[in-house]
Amino acid sequence: MCFIHRPDNVQVGDVLVLTKPLGTQIAVNAHQWIEKPEMYEKISYVISKEDVVSAYNIASDSMARLNRTAARMMHKHGAHGATDVTGFGLLGHATNLAKTQKEAVDFVIHSLPIIAGMSETAKVAAEKIFDFKLHGGFSAETSGCYCHTSQDVEL
Repeated sequence: MCFIHRPDNVQVGDVLVLTKPLGTQIAVNAHQWIEKPEMYEKISYVISKEDVVSAYNIASDSMARLNRTAARMMHKHGAHGATDVTGFGLLGHATNLAKTQKEAVDFVIHSLPIIAGMSETAKVAAEKIFDFKLHGGFSAETSGCYCHTSQDVEL
């Protein structure tokens, strides 16, 4: 059975729910840098090779997981709006979601699920290698999560 869910009915008091952690792109790149000593050296003081491999495995598992469960949860909890989080990053997609609402809304983000070690790695990479824009909200995510809104969520 197919359900069509319109993403345009976010309501005051809704909670934003991310269904997967952020940081997949950073984890994949950091894993590639292990094979390039001149690159890994630039992040080695904030993350060990073992932690990079662990982050890469978490990212791989996340990217391989379909969003079917997330879609089911959206229906179970009566989501009022939703978007994927992929190439435009969380802030890019959340901005687009806000623009499509029937009523004007603002989103307030207090905390984010980020793969362990990727926040610090992103900070160092931004200074020495490449700015993934994770802390600015625009980090691209491969096979990213859904961001949906609902009031029927326990925090």
